[in-house]
Amino acid sequence: MDSLKAKGELLIYETSYASLNEFMTRKRAEEIRGEFLKRGIKVREITNTPYHEEYTNVKGYHEKVMNIRYINLEKLGIEKETLIYNDVVAFYSLTNEIYGIEIYNKDFAEMQRRVFNYIWKLGEKPIIGKNGRTSMF
Repeated sequence: MDSLKAKGELLIYETSYASLNEFMTRKRAEEIRGEFLKRGIKVREITNTPYHEEYTNVKGYHEKVMNIRYINLEKLGIEKETLIYNDVVAFYSLTNEIYGIEIYNKDFAEMQRRVFNYIWKLGEKPIIGKNGRTSMF
């Protein structure tokens, strides 16, 4: 999955906030975040996690790249990371069973984008703090 190829916007159902930090070095994760900022890629992310610690030192990343919505686990449990960008829908897991699946199909991607937008409207906007720290409280 090459989310840096996103044109304009990347939509994410996230299972592990700041997951880049979990499967690569912090340095490489920060480089990728810097590329999102440099390329003007906006990220909208739906999460079940109501609170996140600081995870990045890339200046302006949260202000210019990230937009987050919290959705209660009881409304929608997010078990697998899902990305939607361009004409791509990608599913992946970096835990027990490691895999990645990419579907390149304009109609499928558009349908998934509409579903994401519907769920987005149900989500709650967290309070954003220093370096990406967020809270619903």
